[in-house]
Amino acid sequence: MGKVVFFVFLFVLALLGVYILFSVSSKNLGNLGNMQNGVTPTTETTQKGKSEQLKNTITLSEQGFLPQKLIVKAGTKVVWQNNSGQNAQINSNPHPTHTAYPPLNLGSIGDGETLELTFTKPGIYGYHNHLNPSEMGYVIVE
Repeated sequence: MGKVVFFVFLFVLALLGVYILFSVSSKNLGNLGNMQNGVTPTTETTQKGKSEQLKNTITLSEQGFLPQKLIVKAGTKVVWQNNSGQNAQINSNPHPTHTAYPPLNLGSIGDGETLELTFTKPGIYGYHNHLNPSEMGYVIVE
């Protein structure tokens, strides 16, 4: 009887863990659903235009690139914002040859600066900070 109660307790605990994992993950994904539905940045100076462009911004901080995975539609401009406190260099994978997608070899970016690239073809595009190759991410273009 004691073993049955123990296994039931473990099962309930596992279910609770899965529930917490999924609820936290969905909050962290934020507006991923909007990106998958084709939200693209605009050049309008309206609040809505600025808000949409922020959805397609990848920020480099002391912890690395956030988000590490960004999903956009073909024709979308993606912006990299450097808030790391240091200079960085955005390049395509693989490190150190940067040959997978040469347009993604964006080059140097100072703290507080931005670089941008419009992705025109569907695919998966990996990138990294050449000055700290452990900082990496990728853009999925649908």
